[in-house]
Amino acid sequence: MPTAGFLALVFAAAALLHGMVGIGFTLIPTSVLALSMSMKEAVVLTVLPMLLINSISVFTGGAVWPILRRYTLLAVCSIIGSFIGVKLLLIVPSAWLQLALALLIALYVILALRPKPFRLPESKGLTAVFGLAAGIVGGATNAMSSVLMMYLLAKSRDKNEIAQAANLCFALAKVVQVMMLWPLLRQMDIPASLLLWPSMVAVAVLLLGVWLRKRIPFQRFRQLSLLILALLALMMLYKSLSSLI
Repeated sequence: MPTAGFLALVFAAAALLHGMVGIGFTLIPTSVLALSMSMKEAVVLTVLPMLLINSISVFTGGAVWPILRRYTLLAVCSIIGSFIGVKLLLIVPSAWLQLALALLIALYVILALRPKPFRLPESKGLTAVFGLAAGIVGGATNAMSSVLMMYLLAKSRDKNEIAQAANLCFALAKVVQVMMLWPLLRQMDIPASLLLWPSMVAVAVLLLGVWLRKRIPFQRFRQLSLLILALLALMMLYKSLSSLI
């Protein structure tokens, strides 16, 4: 079990990035902790702090109702996908999911770097597919943001809208994870102090990141998002191949 000091350091780095870009807190702690424990244990250990950070991020972006109204289908499908994803987390080796996701993200980053911007057509079916896929991946690996950002970066140029919509889906999916993983959370018997003050540090740093986000141009925001996705793909590719070989 990691120490509270180590968790505070990891949470702070992830929260700063999350505040600036809108993603990162679901990815970094899980990836770091999964290097020394199973994916299942890493997801269970971080699920409550992630719910806290994602919920705060939703309300720091402005009015929630317009975002919920515009992205209702995406959010609902991500909730449904989360139920499936958590089931997969409990029964399927996550290495296969990580490998598929790493290749998918790499393909998206390559497409996004083309001179002509990558855009998605208006389609409820496509929105539903992305929402469902994001929920499944998030429930199984905590890497929901990778799929969501692929969709949102191709649909909007408003960095605050992108961050708020992503965190709305994150928060709703985390509620599903908490409900389904609660027995495992109690079984692990995690001391409250292990998560309490690292989470408080993360909230403070998150607000700093949100302040910085409002001062960076969209192009830089997009570059940071793509860089995070590329690094995530490399990390997941390495971990999945290490597990499978």
